[in-house]
Amino acid sequence: GAGTVVTTAAAIEGCGEVVLDETHVAEVAMTDPDLGLAVLRPAGAVSPVGVARFREGIPRLQSDVAIAGFSYGGVLGAPSVTFGTLSDISGLQGENGINRLDVSVREGDAGGPVFDSGGAVIGMLADHVATGDRALPDGVGFSVTAETILTALDGVGVTTQAICPACQRSIQI
Repeated sequence: GAGTVVTTAAAIEGCGEVVLDETHVAEVAMTDPDLGLAVLRPAGAVSPVGVARFREGIPRLQSDVAIAGFSYGGVLGAPSVTFGTLSDISGLQGENGINRLDVSVREGDAGGPVFDSGGAVIGMLADHVATGDRALPDGVGFSVTAETILTALDGVGVTTQAICPACQRSIQI
């Protein structure tokens, strides 16, 4: 509710100043290059139109997902939505904190929320996942899990909301 933003660590790498929506200066509250995750906190009061609600619990494999991102570098003026499937709840070598997606994304989508079919956030599209010297086939994407994001937000004192998958009601975390 205070306008805290979660994005990729790469999005702010090397920045002397971070500005949200071209008007709000933000401080970097936390960054984890290994996870590719950064948490930004606006310096002044920001009243967002809405806030993300995270899905509590583990999402179902092969469920539909939607990713909101700026596939075309902001040319459209609003996020585009890409649809795909949750393929696995771990990385290629069993890494925790990562979901594998069957989805075709573009570079500008990185940092965008990954939604389940009910509109709850189940992760954030990662900009990279270490694969060594191997190239991945088209249609393979990865997201940082909601649980990992919630842990990062808790670490910087941000109160969040989640959706109970059984009853579809918001709960304070």
